Amino acid sequence: MKTLYIFSQYRVGERIFPTIPKMRKKSLLDCLFLYQMSSDYSWPGDYDVRDDFLQEYSDYFRDMTSDKTKFNYSEYDLIICDDNRDTPKTKLREIYNQKTGIMIGCYHGAGEKWNNKTFFQNGYKTVWDKTFVMGNSDSLESYCLPIGIPSNDCLNKYTLEQNHILIIVNFLGNRYSPFKVNFDKILFDNLDLIRLQKKYNIPIILKLKSREDERKTQENNLDYIHKVMPKVDYKIIVDTEDNDKLITQSKLVLSAPSTLAYKSIQLGIPTILIKDSGQLGNFGFYKGLVKNNKKLIADKITELEEKPYDEKFIKKNIAGGINFNSTNMMIKQIERVLNDK
Repeated sequence: MKTLYIFSQYRVGERIFPTIPKMRKKSLLDCLFLYQMSSDYSWPGDYDVRDDFLQEYSDYFRDMTSDKTKFNYSEYDLIICDDNRDTPKTKLREIYNQKTGIMIGCYHGAGEKWNNKTFFQNGYKTVWDKTFVMGNSDSLESYCLPIGIPSNDCLNKYTLEQNHILIIVNFLGNRYSPFKVNFDKILFDNLDLIRLQKKYNIPIILKLKSREDERKTQENNLDYIHKVMPKVDYKIIVDTEDNDKLITQSKLVLSAPSTLAYKSIQLGIPTILIKDSGQLGNFGFYKGLVKNNKKLIADKITELEEKPYDEKFIKKNIAGGINFNSTNMMIKQIERVLNDK
């Protein structure tokens, strides 16, 4: 059996990286890098996380390249893509039209923009035959396969250390944003960080995304944060070698609705999500979602400190999320697809 993995964005593809060693036991593997994973792409962040992938997974692949013309796509029994969008950045449609085996896309994110019937219907038999989704609440068609978040399976091996307060930033207030609420002075004031730092006596870490359109403006972002942040002990990071360590060392997580926040939610770390600051998606079911209001945020923090774990939400929205076995669920879904071929 021959399988081709296609990776286009690290923070999308990393969710399924842990399946690679198990798939290698079942199949010959090749790897194609597109868009932000391509060798032609200049990484915009402060740490090129693609190097981590190459160090960890290169030995599992027979061939790895950024050259789309190098592969004969008709020879693969299975093609697994880290994304399920029909976009000019990856041109998956071109590969789909050349393949003869099964092609499976993976959810881009948990937002409603990518998890609705119209989106799935547009991608079906256009850029994929099946699509992986995160949980049962996203399984809206028969070709939607819930797999959870395989990269989160390792979280239960970490020790929870409570070393810092983590703020996961989506859009800052110094740029265009599609959302009503952004990380600006109003939001930072409503988080009441001075009070929280006095209460916990630990530093604050702000985690930014390495966005393509902010390649030349990261310095501006840092200047902006310094202007709007209150007088607290904090530091700013963009990319990090270990997001799992960052999460598991958090006493409290304050975030936009973000796939990264699923990690702290699965671990039962008090996690506050600010409504209207990101794609809502399934977070509408999460008990830690709150409006950008100082009192409401403070009350929600108190509530989650007493009872942080949201088992009902995890069961419904993250396949394998309770027992940290999403990797095995993805492998079983692949086996079912190939057996039904």
